[in-house]
Amino acid sequence: MADAGSLVRRRREARQEVTGARWQLRLQAGLGGVWGVLAGLQWVDGDTSSWLRWGWVVLAVAYLGIAFTWRRRLGRAKARLAELSVVDLAPVTEAALSRLIAAALHGVAADEVTPRVTPGERWSPERVEWLRAFHRERRAGLDGPAREATWVVVEAAGDGERVVGAARLRRTDEPGVLEAGLWLVTEARGREIGRAAAELLLQRAREAGASTVRVGPTAAGLPPLLGELGFATVTDGERIVAERVLHDRA
Repeated sequence: MADAGSLVRRRREARQEVTGARWQLRLQAGLGGVWGVLAGLQWVDGDTSSWLRWGWVVLAVAYLGIAFTWRRRLGRAKARLAELSVVDLAPVTEAALSRLIAAALHGVAADEVTPRVTPGERWSPERVEWLRAFHRERRAGLDGPAREATWVVVEAAGDGERVVGAARLRRTDEPGVLEAGLWLVTEARGREIGRAAAELLLQRAREAGASTVRVGPTAAGLPPLLGELGFATVTDGERIVAERVLHDRA
């Protein structure tokens, strides 16, 4: 994916394809109907041998055939639009990072996103800079110095899109095990966005060759969403974490 707006562009293109196919279907079916009416009028007039009548018949059949082709294309276009998720994970470009920070400042508590680099629970310039540096230092991905990759969570909304959180994967010292993390702004929680983003994150882990994805620690117990996604609690030293074994590695 090229940038945070790619999901919206794909959805817009798919909607345009649906609109164009629907317009062509109506146009061709309408023309076929017109030619059919003209052929019928020739029949009513008793002119059954007129070349004009048969010309109308040929045109009617031809345009109705074209309409049928556009009907099938419309069905395929609708199917492609339905397949496009309304949630995606996009690279943290500078533009996406600025939008992520704006979303964090207005939609999530600082303690949920950053460590306490300054006293108090409020956002501070130091916390904002920590968040900015965190994502910049991880642009090299899982094989970079930080051994971690991050993405912004993008939600498509109408013809626009917005950044509603961030996701990450980090290599651990155990071969094939990746640690995952995800946060969303308060407004985006409880609306299936978290599930969609988590499923995409698991797919990224599979693509990276992971055999296990770990989330933790989970001192308060296994969150319901993780349980629904197939995670189970395990002991990792003195910590209790949630793990999902990726049997269907890709």
